[in-house]
Amino acid sequence: MGVIAKGHAIGHLVLGAILLFCALLIIILSGVMAGKADVGAVLGPWWVGLMIMIPGILGVVAGITKKKCPAVGFLVLSIIILIVVGIITALMAIVVAVIAVVAEVAKDCYKMPSTNTCKCNHKGTTFDLHGVSGNDCTVIQDIHGLATGVLAMMIISCLVCFAGSILGCVAVCCNKSNDQPTNTTVIIQQGQPQPPPPGQQQQPPPYGQPEPVKY
Repeated sequence: MGVIAKGHAIGHLVLGAILLFCALLIIILSGVMAGKADVGAVLGPWWVGLMIMIPGILGVVAGITKKKCPAVGFLVLSIIILIVVGIITALMAIVVAVIAVVAEVAKDCYKMPSTNTCKCNHKGTTFDLHGVSGNDCTVIQDIHGLATGVLAMMIISCLVCFAGSILGCVAVCCNKSNDQPTNTTVIIQQGQPQPPPPGQQQQPPPYGQPEPVKY
């Protein structure tokens, strides 16, 4: 199994921890918001936090173990989460804008004591707001603040996933030197150098010249 560089491992650990932090905040804020809005937990965006938590865990594992397998999973899921959560974030921004308008209108509302309905009279227009829990209608402003917090965590998660996709691509695709370590083989030959054959020790004299006198 391949390994990733130390710097890439630290990057995976940091980005994974940020994703886990954002995921936990999204789950907590969504639970509180669902309680104040008097709606079912299924309608809350807490499940987005669970989605973000998965690449966060893989990023932490890749940073601790320095293994390429969780780094590949972090890369793939970061791209998927970036696309899916990016779409959800755009929709959540529209919801937050609508809640902001409702929260502004709710300043002119009063709570009916027997029902979860707010009677509103905003600029001469009378209407009702249903599904509001609590003792007064200002709880909508609290819901707006919680929804804004969830939206902020989603935006941060998208940015982290974008950075994680780049980091994962560099760590997995451009780090091939760690997969196949270079082995250097040194061959050492022992023994005395062999002398040349006897016939090649001395060249014969050229034709026409006397042979050298041997003393």
